[in-house]
Amino acid sequence: MWTDKYRPDSLEEMVGNDEGRTKLLLWLKKWKPGGRAALLVGPPGTGKTTTVHLAAERLGLQLVELNASDSRTKDKLTKKMGEAIATTSLFGGSTLIFLDEVDGLAGRADYGAIDFIRTAVRSSESPVVMAANNPDSDEVRKLGSVSSKIEFRRAEPEIVERRLEKIAEMEGIRMGKEELSKIVIAANGDIRSAINFLQAGLPAQKDEEMTASQAVNAFFDAGDEKAALRALRSYPGQPRDKIRDIFTAVVRSRVHEERKAASLEVLSNADVLMGRIMRGRDWRLLRYLDPMLAYGLWKSLGDGGAKYTQDAVPWPLQLRIWNDSRKLKDIASLAGRRLGISQKGALVEDMPYLLLLCGDRRFREELVRSLDLEENFAMFVAKEAGRTRRRQLLDWAGKASSVSFQSE
Repeated sequence: MWTDKYRPDSLEEMVGNDEGRTKLLLWLKKWKPGGRAALLVGPPGTGKTTTVHLAAERLGLQLVELNASDSRTKDKLTKKMGEAIATTSLFGGSTLIFLDEVDGLAGRADYGAIDFIRTAVRSSESPVVMAANNPDSDEVRKLGSVSSKIEFRRAEPEIVERRLEKIAEMEGIRMGKEELSKIVIAANGDIRSAINFLQAGLPAQKDEEMTASQAVNAFFDAGDEKAALRALRSYPGQPRDKIRDIFTAVVRSRVHEERKAASLEVLSNADVLMGRIMRGRDWRLLRYLDPMLAYGLWKSLGDGGAKYTQDAVPWPLQLRIWNDSRKLKDIASLAGRRLGISQKGALVEDMPYLLLLCGDRRFREELVRSLDLEENFAMFVAKEAGRTRRRQLLDWAGKASSVSFQSE
């Protein structure tokens, strides 16, 4: 992988986020036992992990790296991080504990992980650095009391372009300015993705630039698989966004259910492929994504019947709706295990009644205690209980008005 081959060997070789790297170095030099953690926040590919590795090397610190999203429960995180904290004494206090992807703890079955991290930071004899991609996540907010935030931003297009030009020169690749610009645009400030795109040659195959809706609709309206492939390669955003937009169009389409099911099967396989790419950082597999969609999905929907339109609901609001649904599913999972039923059964059959009963404060507090819900989930239950109660009262009022009208 070129991302490994051309990984910087020193902090000076890194490009972009000079301020963030300087802040981390100064923080490490001034840190004392009992001090706050450093929380690096920024989009993927902005150099957070590489900066931590090179800073540890610069200062002669033994790096102990953990991934919060891999430690899916409090017990696992306690074991791994607890061992790391205990091990620091063997190195005379010269250890740096790095906890990556702390925002990946969202939606886990055990909601005590954040509290454990906060306690561990306060008791650690060695500096703790954490990293997160989403600055607005609940996890980042909760960890603010024990950490100092250091922001990492997307690299400027000029910086990304210069980096790609240097790599292309070293690899003996002759690439025009226009093709290089397409890679820079597609990467959107993510240097790691830009290098992967350069190696795979994906954006260089785009015939023309389109908006997201134009590219998706050009795919659905394509006359053959090759035209469908060209349309997909003209999509201006990230691969995840491409799959999401096509999925939205398919779900909302009024095509026959068999065709829709076949289309969703292809999209499911594409999502699995993206999951493997993201987990293993194997960006070479991206070259198979567009052909998979073009030659699989187009057969089901390529003759029309599906149309993509930009959703009238702003994306931040869509994200909030999605996050709320996740919370409901997580609570249903806990309640289902307590009641001995499935998550789906608890969500569909019992959750409406539970939320209605949660209008009573004492019942709500007992439920929160029984399921061991974190504060943000307790607040969510209270909010949903209020909404459910208002909807029930409006429904009763509507029925009463109807009866009164009929009696007259």
